[in-house]
Amino acid sequence: MWVKDVRNYDVDILEDGKVIYSGNVNDAPEDLKQRETKNMKIVHKRIIIDI
Repeated sequence: MWVKDVRNYDVDILEDGKVIYSGNVNDAPEDLKQRETKNMKIVHKRIIIDI
C-alpha cells in the first residue's frame, strides 16, 4: 500500500523509528505520499505508518 492510498486520517509517518511527519495525511508533502508503506497500525484513532 502507498501512503497516498490512506485518506482523511491523522497519521504519524516513521522512518527508521523516527517520526518524520505527524498530522493529517492529506496535508503531507507529496514526496511522502509517493512512498510505499512497510507496516501500518491504528493506535488511538491515529494511523502509525512505517516507511
